Amino acid sequence: MTAPRWQHDYELLACVATRLHVQRIVGYPEVVHAGRMTARAAADGIRVMGTIACTWWAIAEGHPEAHWTQDPDLGGAWLYERIAALTIAARHPRAEAIELPNDYDFVGFADAIDTLIWWETAQPSARLIADCNRELRMPARPAAISPIPPVAPAPRPSPIARAASRAGQPFLFGVAA
Repeated sequence: MTAPRWQHDYELLACVATRLHVQRIVGYPEVVHAGRMTARAAADGIRVMGTIACTWWAIAEGHPEAHWTQDPDLGGAWLYERIAALTIAARHPRAEAIELPNDYDFVGFADAIDTLIWWETAQPSARLIADCNRELRMPARPAAISPIPPVAPAPRPSPIARAASRAGQPFLFGVAA
């Protein structure tokens, strides 16, 4: 698959993910009340889309990934949950975009959701790219300079010890001892 058109517009992708999250927060209680969805499924859908939105805002703003985003027990979501939620979220907008191909809002929104799906399995991931960019933008930290330890002078042998060490040698380096 070729790269999608909104591939590098991280802020747009964050806004689309937030819109999908808000749609679930607003719409799911009515769907649950109508009996078309369980409360547990609605809560999971809101949790997963909330994780996607938080992840994309962190990417767009250059912040590191929050530790909880990869753990459903902490309110995050697994990769397969993210892909499934986005795939389901893409169905209706894509159908509208196919039905009304000249409505650029529908087409753009559907394309943005497709881009979110694409990024979930892209290598390298948007998260890795954002982390690398953040590291590159950080000012260089000077290396810690440790003070140079004082050098103790080498012990000098006494003149008598020097002479004694040469006593058995008639010549040292061609010079008489």
